[in-house]
Amino acid sequence: MGFLLTVAIVVGVPALALGLFRGVSPELARGEWPESWRTLTPARIWQFGGIIALITLLFAAASGNPRESAFLLFLAALIVVAFFLWAWQREFLFLMGLRDDAFPGQYDKLIWAFLLIMMAPVGLWFFRAYRLAHWPEPKPEMARSHTVSDLF
Repeated sequence: MGFLLTVAIVVGVPALALGLFRGVSPELARGEWPESWRTLTPARIWQFGGIIALITLLFAAASGNPRESAFLLFLAALIVVAFFLWAWQREFLFLMGLRDDAFPGQYDKLIWAFLLIMMAPVGLWFFRAYRLAHWPEPKPEMARSHTVSDLF
């Protein structure tokens, strides 16, 4: 019974939230994203999958016995660490791919590498903000819909 309640919460709350968004924004009712939402960083499907897996593990840990809860909390922590390591590797490889003359100071690349390695959580956050300010990610192109002719 607890598992069904967990699944109902994990599936139902986002569905209700999306339903409320449709009532608030007429663009969503037409199947379009509101203009103000287009500037947000697009979320990828694997990010949603990881978040849902993490929430499911946390709900299962809260409703299980202590021995199972410890293992499920360990799995949840492992997912968080894996996301962090992926983001850290991405930012570090971006930093190492830059030329030294891309930075204003002589030792800026070395300082950023030191900050990313020695102060990993804070350094990752600071370097990502610096990177997006100086080298923004390209905006994804909106797919244009077109009708396909009938085959018959």
